[in-house]
Amino acid sequence: MSDAISDFMVHVGESLSAEQIRKMEARVRDHHCVISAAFPQRTPHLMMVVYDSECTHAKDILGHVRASGAHATML
Repeated sequence: MSDAISDFMVHVGESLSAEQIRKMEARVRDHHCVISAAFPQRTPHLMMVVYDSECTHAKDILGHVRASGAHATML
């Protein structure tokens, strides 16, 4: 694993069901450069993503979130 570990928050514009949240977390974690992705219970519209910044860029990960149909922005 690289020493270049970064993180960012993704703001999802719509309300998601528990199943949609689970699927989105799994979809983002499937990216080979993502270390973790999770929506905290207290803020279900924000997903924290931890990734290897030598392997990918936050904008590419955000693209995976948007590809699922969500209106999402980086914070």
